[in-house]
Amino acid sequence: MTSSNRTVVVTGASGFLAAWILPKLIARGLTVIAVDIARDEMRLRQVVRGEAPDEIAWQVADLTNDGIMSRIAEQHAVSTILHLAALQIPACRANPLAGAKVNVVGHVSVLEAARSVGARVIYTSSVAAKPRGAANAPANLYGVFKRADEEIARLYAEDFGVSSFGLRPHVVYGIGRDQGETSAVTSAMRAVALGARYTVPWTTATCFQFADDIAEMFVRLVEAEWNGAHLADMTDNVESTADIIAAIRAVAPEADVRAEGPERLSPTTGFDVAALEKIIGPRPLTPLAEGVRRTIEHFRDLRTKGLA
Repeated sequence: MTSSNRTVVVTGASGFLAAWILPKLIARGLTVIAVDIARDEMRLRQVVRGEAPDEIAWQVADLTNDGIMSRIAEQHAVSTILHLAALQIPACRANPLAGAKVNVVGHVSVLEAARSVGARVIYTSSVAAKPRGAANAPANLYGVFKRADEEIARLYAEDFGVSSFGLRPHVVYGIGRDQGETSAVTSAMRAVALGARYTVPWTTATCFQFADDIAEMFVRLVEAEWNGAHLADMTDNVESTADIIAAIRAVAPEADVRAEGPERLSPTTGFDVAALEKIIGPRPLTPLAEGVRRTIEHFRDLRTKGLA
């Protein structure tokens, strides 16, 4: 990104990750165009513990509509498109056609928009795109769609010169994480803050990541100079649901919280963060105990404000 062009379009702007990223972009002095199929500032207000920043310009649009993202990019002369919009695992399973439209057609729409104005794309892939299990392949349609997105981005760089960086979040927790199968660990923290019991309905060993760290990595990529097509994991630190429960009980020893049920398979090896660290330097890595403590305290504060 050049100093003369600091306009960023953010898709999926009403979502969880955007709620953490948007305030950071504003704080860095960037011009932000927030795009979503509906304007919903609930998660953003929860993250900032109050009113949403006035500096964000909202535009309601369905990114699967032909040409809409290109028109937005051209109207605002953007330098970077931060593409966060997606339907997650349960939604893709329940409605595969909608999942393919949003996660694949929408992805192509964003790359076409970047192509039309010479912008870069930073997009969310997912650990779900990584192979696993007996089939040595993504375990669900969401993962298949995200794996396709990675290859599409690679070919857009080769065929059309569109620079992109795909990041693979793992299990991200924090305020605003209220959708998707892996949101259960955040739901457990919220329940504890509200004095309720909760059971995470699965167990796993995987990489748990604090939302603030994820947001900071995205924003550092927005600010950095790079080109070409890149892909990276965001962590290689494997922990377990037992570690999450222990961290919760360290904050609230009286908590009636547990993790039970089937084991949820997730990759535990083969992570590669080199491409990311080459550009942004050392990654922010909040220890699990601290991230859990901060999340529970944040939920408790939101409860007093009537925002939880």
